[in-house]
Amino acid sequence: MSIITILCCGVAAFSGELILGVLVLPIAILIRRSFSVRRIERDRVALSMLWPEIIDHIISGLHSGLSLAETLVGLSQRGPVPTRGTFRACEEVLRAGGDLGETFVIIKDRFNDVLADQVCEVLDFARGTGSRDTSIILRSLGEYIRSDIALRAEIRSKHGWVKNSALIAAIAPWILLLILSTQKKTVEAFSTSGGVVVLAVGIGSTLLAYIWMDRAGRIPSVPRIFA
Repeated sequence: MSIITILCCGVAAFSGELILGVLVLPIAILIRRSFSVRRIERDRVALSMLWPEIIDHIISGLHSGLSLAETLVGLSQRGPVPTRGTFRACEEVLRAGGDLGETFVIIKDRFNDVLADQVCEVLDFARGTGSRDTSIILRSLGEYIRSDIALRAEIRSKHGWVKNSALIAAIAPWILLLILSTQKKTVEAFSTSGGVVVLAVGIGSTLLAYIWMDRAGRIPSVPRIFA
C-alpha cells in the first residue's frame, strides 16, 4: 500500500468523512512525487561523482600498457561497484565484435550525464587520432570534473534549504488538519459546502506555492551537447 493510500485512508478514518481523504489526495501525491524526484536526483548525482575514480582507473590501465578497449573491459571488474553493470555491457559488445563507438553510446545512455558525455568524447577523439597524450588529457579532465563536482555540491547544499522549506511549508498545515480531524466540530465545519471550498482553495494554493518554490530552488542542468 502506497503512502498516498495510507495518508488518505488515515484522514478518512480519523475524521469519519471520505471527503477529507479525497481532498488531501493531491497533497499526498505531492509528497510522494517530491521524495521520488529527490531519490532519482540523488542517485544520478551519486553516479556522476564516481567519474574521477573511473578516470583514474582508465589512466592506470593505459599506463600499464593496456589498450583503451581492454581498460574499459577491466572496469567491469575493478571499477566502482555501481558502474560495473554498465562496463559489463560494454564488454559484451566488444566480445561480440562491436567497436568502441558502440560502447561510448552505452556509457552515455546509462549515465545520462554531461560528465559522461565529456569523457566519452575525449576517449573517442583519442581512439580516432591515436593520441599519445590521452592520459594527460584525461588527468586534466579529471581535475576539472573534481572541481565541478565540489562546486555543484556546495550549490546544492545552499539551495537545498529552499526545497526543504517549501516541502515543510506545504505539508505542515495538512498534518495539522489530520490532527484536528479527530475533533467532531472540525469535521462538521469542513463537511459543509463552504468548508469544502476552503479546503479546495487551500490545496490549490499549496500546490501552486510549492511548484513555484521548487522551481526557484532548482539548479539549472548543464545541456548535454555531446549526447
